Amino acid sequence: MDKNNNSIINENIKDDKLLVIDNEGKNIGVITKEKALSLANEAGLDLVLISSSNDPKRPSVAKIVDIGKYLYEMKIKQKSTRSSVQKIKEIAVKPQIAHNDLVTYSKKAIQWVNDGHQVHFKIKAYGRIGFMPEMIQKVYDDFILLLNNEARVVVPFKKFSPVLYGATIGKNK
Repeated sequence: MDKNNNSIINENIKDDKLLVIDNEGKNIGVITKEKALSLANEAGLDLVLISSSNDPKRPSVAKIVDIGKYLYEMKIKQKSTRSSVQKIKEIAVKPQIAHNDLVTYSKKAIQWVNDGHQVHFKIKAYGRIGFMPEMIQKVYDDFILLLNNEARVVVPFKKFSPVLYGATIGKNK
């Protein structure tokens, strides 16, 4: 086992029979570990356990690769999957919100957007306030003005339910 990752390579593989894939991606088939190791040594490469199987009817999968290149590709793949995950933050306000509170929320939204998140801006209008769409629209318009073109509307402002309105704010490109 390599100390920098969890890859099981060469003699550290415990399985006797392996489904082996060569360095070009071609399926060699189910062969013994010794035969797979000799193929890897002939090519000047390593045998890496890709997928372990606990089922005796299905063999574990191993691949003949250059271990340095393989580890580098795995590191790049992990980084790309990590960076593609985008968190969504939420700001929920009432139409009666004070202007200074809206300023605070807009600063927080700008910070989140600059950190790479999207922000759901929601207005919850309970009771009689729900029948005052001009008041709800004014709160939304004020919030968008406070963003100062540092963020953009990704999903436009709309009514989700009788009491819930919202929009999604994202990074300005």
